[in-house]
Amino acid sequence: MVQNSLVKYIREQIRAGYSAGEIKEYLDRYGYSKSVVNEAFQYAYPPNEVKHVVHVSKRLVALGIAIVCSLVLAVAGIYMLSMPSRPPTLLDVQTDIITSSIESGDNLKFTAGIFNLGKASRYDVTLRYEVFDVRDNLVTFKEETIAIETRASSTVTIKVRGKPGNYYLRTTASYGGKTARATSAFRIVGDTVGVVSEPEPVSKPAEKMCPYNCDDGDKCTKDSCSEETGYECRYDTIDPCCGNGKCEDAEDKATCVVDCGEPEADIYSGKPMKERIELIKGAAKEDIGGALGQCSNIELTGYRYDCFTEVAKVSGDESLCNNIEDISHKDSCYRGVAGGSENSGVCEQIEKDSKRDQCYMDFATDGDYSVCGKLVNKYLKQSCDSLKQLSEYET
Repeated sequence: MVQNSLVKYIREQIRAGYSAGEIKEYLDRYGYSKSVVNEAFQYAYPPNEVKHVVHVSKRLVALGIAIVCSLVLAVAGIYMLSMPSRPPTLLDVQTDIITSSIESGDNLKFTAGIFNLGKASRYDVTLRYEVFDVRDNLVTFKEETIAIETRASSTVTIKVRGKPGNYYLRTTASYGGKTARATSAFRIVGDTVGVVSEPEPVSKPAEKMCPYNCDDGDKCTKDSCSEETGYECRYDTIDPCCGNGKCEDAEDKATCVVDCGEPEADIYSGKPMKERIELIKGAAKEDIGGALGQCSNIELTGYRYDCFTEVAKVSGDESLCNNIEDISHKDSCYRGVAGGSENSGVCEQIEKDSKRDQCYMDFATDGDYSVCGKLVNKYLKQSCDSLKQLSEYET
């Protein structure tokens, strides 16, 4: 008579996704005959219960809707990509000198206008106004910082001293590592008396100041300039920095693909259980922790214990056998580790006397007779002593 518990077990494993072959192999290992297993399968899914019904499932309808939505999104994405895009930050600078001729020592008055042509809604801009003579010598300058959204303008005055002649004003806007410039010409007119004798700002000891821009184009450095740096650009390395070509300690494949590479694909999914355990066993040679995690994901208890045993044998660490709750499986794990590591001392941890004796006999048959005194079964002990005497006689 078929066992109801066996039929129930087969149905549960089929629903869990295991194939009939895997379930039969597992039951065979635990002593069930093929005839009993086949009969239980017939009760679990009898032929007269198989029905062929053709219907449109909700899942199929949902799949059709998902395909239509994907096509709509793809067309919209292609349309958006085909449209020309504006850069995040882009400026245009204009200057308008109010009085094109001034006398030496007077204020040069002008307006500076900046126009936001990029996508960014608001950002700060540093404006530097410089006055040069016709030989491109700097006469004087002035700086200010303003915030811009769509456009901004500023009315500026600069006191200019110099000989009569032609000069030009250069306005430089610095923003986000970029610059934009505009120039306008003007003249200094009037009497030259006293002009040369008056001290000019440019003739004074040069005032220390930072360069216009310290951006070195490297996103893995922090660019700075101040009195602390001696008004020179300083570039401090950012560590860690994703994009420097090195997979650093604080980075991994999940946080920085460009440096550490793509995450590894799941090589275990969909594999038959024996092949899956072999793959985990091979991975344990490089990553014990990862291999143990994969063993823990196996639902069938017997296969999970087999996996822990194989990992313990590869590592030679008998403490990994403690992951196994069943005493019989745990004893088998200790025996496997003892043989793999050639350490008979591991046999002492085996709880069942008969399995412990088997572990010791593995060593005795290989010529290690120091274990004979540890055998519990008297017949095995006699066999071990006989092997020892024979070995001594031959030598």
